[in-house]
Amino acid sequence: MTYYNNLHEWLQFLEARGRLIRVSRPINKDTELHPLVRLQFRGLKEKDRKGWLFEKVTDVAGRTYDMPVALAVMAPSRSFYALGMGVSSPREIVAKWAEAQTHPIPPRIISSAPCQELSCEHGSLVDGGGLGMLPVPISTPGFDCAPFLTSGHWVTKDPETGAFNFGTYRGQIKSPTRLGLFAFAYQDISRHWTKARALGKPLEAAVVIGSTPNLSYCSTARLPIPEYPVAGGIAGAPLDLVRCKTVDLLVPAQSEIVIEGIIPTDELEPEGPFGEFTGYMAHREPDKFMNVTCITRKRDAVFQAFFSQFPPSESSVLRGVGMEGVIFKLLTVDYKMDGILDVSLHEAAGSHGLCVVQMSRAGGAKPLEALRLIAEMPRAVPKILIAVDEDIDPRDADAVNWAMSYRMQPHRDMEIREISSSTALDFSLAPPSSRADAEKIKATAVLIDASRKWDYPPTSLPKKEYMERAQSIWQELGLPDLELRHPWFGYNLGSWSRDDEEDAERAVKGEHYVTGKEREGQRKRL
Repeated sequence: MTYYNNLHEWLQFLEARGRLIRVSRPINKDTELHPLVRLQFRGLKEKDRKGWLFEKVTDVAGRTYDMPVALAVMAPSRSFYALGMGVSSPREIVAKWAEAQTHPIPPRIISSAPCQELSCEHGSLVDGGGLGMLPVPISTPGFDCAPFLTSGHWVTKDPETGAFNFGTYRGQIKSPTRLGLFAFAYQDISRHWTKARALGKPLEAAVVIGSTPNLSYCSTARLPIPEYPVAGGIAGAPLDLVRCKTVDLLVPAQSEIVIEGIIPTDELEPEGPFGEFTGYMAHREPDKFMNVTCITRKRDAVFQAFFSQFPPSESSVLRGVGMEGVIFKLLTVDYKMDGILDVSLHEAAGSHGLCVVQMSRAGGAKPLEALRLIAEMPRAVPKILIAVDEDIDPRDADAVNWAMSYRMQPHRDMEIREISSSTALDFSLAPPSSRADAEKIKATAVLIDASRKWDYPPTSLPKKEYMERAQSIWQELGLPDLELRHPWFGYNLGSWSRDDEEDAERAVKGEHYVTGKEREGQRKRL
C-alpha cells in the first residue's frame, strides 16, 4: 500500500472504516474533552475504542479555536497501531518493527513545505496569541496545573555528533512564548541538553504536532537508532524534511504545526504537576523550558494530542507496542536467539512495569537467558519479566497467572537482578517527598521462568471437536457473540499414555463400564 501522506489522510482512512467519532457540538477543551474520551478507556473493551475528532473547540474563557482537535487517533488499540504500521494484523507488528529497524530509509530534504504555510515569528508571536492560539487540552482536569502538550514530538540535535532525536516529551503551556519540558536524565533530549550546557550553549529545539502514524510510533518507541530513517522504513519511502525558520533543525514537511525555540542550559524552573502513565500524578519539580521563537502551521491545521495518564490509554498502547518491537528485535536480530515468538508489555501496568515473552523451548529458547538480556537494556527496564510457553497468550493476564501458578517454582525459576534504569514515576522506589532522589535509589527486576520444564498432562478442557460442536449449538440458540480466549479446548502436553487416551475414547462412547471392569482387575490388597 502507499503510505499516508499526512494526518488528514490518516483521519480520512479511519473515518471511512468507522473508526473515527466526529463531534460537531461545542466541547470545552479544559473540562469536557478528555473526560469524554476517558469514558471509552474505562468502559469499553479495547476492540471498541475509536479515535475522536472535535470540530468546535472552546475553553473555560469562552474562546473558540480555528482548528479541530484530534485525540486518541494514533493508537487507542493494537488494531489501530497495526493499521498505522501498514500491516493487516497486530501479530505482524513486531516483525514490521524489526524490518523497519534493519532496513531504514534515509530522509530527503526539500526547500518548502505545507507545515510552513502560515508563520508567526518574534514580535508577532505575542500579538497573534503565541502558544495560546493552539487548542491544547487539559488532560487531567482537577489535578493538572495547566494545559500540556502530550503529543509534542521534540526535535533536537546532538551538539557533538549532529545526530537528530525525535522524541515525545510533555510540554507545559506557561506563557504565549514559553513551554515547559519534562524529560528524564537518560532520555536523548536531556543528553543533548547536558552536552550543550558543557559547551556553554543553549539547545535549539522544535516541537512537531500532528504527523503520520509512523512518526508518532518512532517518537515513542525509545529506538536505539535515529527515528527519521526508521519512519521511512515503516512507510517504505523517504520522509520529506524541511529546515526550520529560526533554528537549525529539520522537521517533517507534512507536520500540522511546528513550534521552534531555544532551551536555556543555565537555568531551570518548576514544571508540573501532571497526570502520568503510571496512573499517578507526577509532582512539581525543577526542569527545562523552551523560549518560543516561531510557530508555523498548515492553513487547515489539525491539533493532534495523545490520550495518556491512567492506564489503559493511548500512550500505553504507543509505548508498549513500540517497545515490544524494540525488545523483539533485540532478542531475535541482535542476539539471534531461537524460539522467541512474541513480546507483550501489559497495558494495565502502563506498558512498562510488566513484560511477558512467549517462547518455545522446543524451538531452542532459553527463558532466563532471554530475560537477562532484557534486564540489561540501558533504558527504562520493566521490573517484572516473565517467560511463558507457546500455548500461553502473553497478552492475557489470566493465562499468564495460570502459567505463573503451575509452571514455575520460586526457589528455582526466579531471579532478582539490579537494573541500570527504572522510572522515577514509580512511587514504589521512594515516597513522593523523596522523588528527587529516586533515580539514585537501587532499582531491581524480577525474572520469572513460567515455562514448562518437562511434559505435563493435557489441559483440563474438552477436546477441540467437542468445543466446536458446542459453538454450533450456542449459535443455534442465538446466544451472545463469544470472544474465546486461549486455551478454549484441551490439548496434550506430553504426559498422557495410550491407555489414558483409550479410556477417554470409551467414555464418550458410553463404554465406561469397560474401564470400570479393568480397574476392578487392577485392585491391590492393603
